[in-house]
Amino acid sequence: MIKSLFIFLMFISTFIFGQNNCQYSVKIKNDNLKNTGLFTLSIMNVGNESFKIPKELNVCNMRLKDLEFFNEETNSFEKMKMGNKDIDCFTYRNKDKNLKPQKTHSYTINIKSDFEVLQNSKFFETSNNRKYRFKLIFSLDSYNRCGESNTLITDWIYKN
Repeated sequence: MIKSLFIFLMFISTFIFGQNNCQYSVKIKNDNLKNTGLFTLSIMNVGNESFKIPKELNVCNMRLKDLEFFNEETNSFEKMKMGNKDIDCFTYRNKDKNLKPQKTHSYTINIKSDFEVLQNSKFFETSNNRKYRFKLIFSLDSYNRCGESNTLITDWIYKN
């Protein structure tokens, strides 16, 4: 009887305190990134429950996770040191949107202007003839709602 009660309590605590995962897929369309500095990032809710996502992505709710330049001599990508910059987002109010199951939300991201803030003011122009790749990171719904999946890290986004 005590073993059954213990197993039951473990099951209930796992059910009550267990974390959900937000299930999504991410697609990136960067065909014209070199010319315009714009690319499209789309998130599709592939799960059965809604979760919140930011209405827009910008330097106040998105960070550059990794940045690598292509080295022609070694024929490989090499990590670039990224500076830590203070970004004034004091007046920015992040607004959320509810992403329902099987629905998609797309963001148009201007990495040209974002890199000017995140790296330096001439980054896009001085690096225009170089190949590089980067990853972006931003948060989705709360940790209580999505668990570990509330932090979205993109795959490599290539600028050739």
